[in-house]
Amino acid sequence: MKNKKRIAFVLMIALLAVMAAGCGGQQAAPVTGDGANELPQVRWTMQTTWSQGWLLHEMAEDFAKRVYDLSDGNFIIDVQPAGAVVGGLEVLDATHAGTIDAYHSWPGYWMGKHPSAPFFASIPLHLEPLMHTTWLYNYGGKELYQEMMDEAKQNVIVLPGGLTGPELLAHSNVPLETIDAWKGLKYRAPGWWGEVLKDVGVSVMMLPGTELYPSLERGILDATEFSIPAVNRQQGFHEVADYIAGPGLHQPTCFFEVGFNKDEYNKLPSIYKAILENASYAMTLNMWTKSIVADMEALDYFDEIGIKRTYVSAEVQRELREQAWEWIDADVKKNGNAHYQKTWDSVNEFWVRFGEYEEFMMPIRE
Repeated sequence: MKNKKRIAFVLMIALLAVMAAGCGGQQAAPVTGDGANELPQVRWTMQTTWSQGWLLHEMAEDFAKRVYDLSDGNFIIDVQPAGAVVGGLEVLDATHAGTIDAYHSWPGYWMGKHPSAPFFASIPLHLEPLMHTTWLYNYGGKELYQEMMDEAKQNVIVLPGGLTGPELLAHSNVPLETIDAWKGLKYRAPGWWGEVLKDVGVSVMMLPGTELYPSLERGILDATEFSIPAVNRQQGFHEVADYIAGPGLHQPTCFFEVGFNKDEYNKLPSIYKAILENASYAMTLNMWTKSIVADMEALDYFDEIGIKRTYVSAEVQRELREQAWEWIDADVKKNGNAHYQKTWDSVNEFWVRFGEYEEFMMPIRE
């Protein structure tokens, strides 16, 4: 597909999404007047997977503020960082059990609960932000998302909870432009991407985010992926690694999620359920566009302090895409889960259709 990075088109679609969020059967205006007094006071505890001050944690805070404002202060969600109630990766289990009412996290973490989970987070060398958003909201993805949670027997209602553009492929102490440069590399990579790279000859390691900085500093890692440029800047990886690598092959887009205990959700009046839906739409759009600007600023900063950029060639990208998709396809067939197959078929069908649409409809940019 040609010329995919079309910011103007993205913003146009995003504007339409905001308009859609305020139209139709869901009430987007604040609950005010006599009706507001008839609604119950609700207070929930939400915990995130993230530390206070991270852009990712800010997504949950943005969501909670929108819920508060739209309900005229009747629906309060107290947002807590990782570790406040449970560990950062225990938030889904805690919400399922009712220990907390809601959570914000990344669906790719739930591969152990259902193999389809990464489709709703990020697919290596596959759906980009506009494509992923369109598939999720208007091509059946959102329905498949809840089906996955139900099939995994999670007592949770799930919604999209924010979006970013591509992550940095790596902060590294060696340039990563060729396949040979990856062989033997000590690289932190979770999920599908890590499995793909093992076949390339990479020494894949899985370490928590808190251990990445000291591991780069001490040479335990040669390179790490973690998040988008803005978040990685907050982590300080540029202080202990001389290179950044792009493009974001492993996560060309990154969707997050908000989840609610189903029992607590079912107690809510319909207007509160609509508010949760609309807050999800609006926060996802806001954080997507905000993260793009923050990433531009972070990349400028890396340039200013002398961090060297390396870019994986188109030839290597095509080779890695073929290997990544072959790995996923083989895993889908080996697993035998019908939902896994159905979701893989859906994203592939959409990839082809979007490519045909984009090639015909979009003007060139160079």
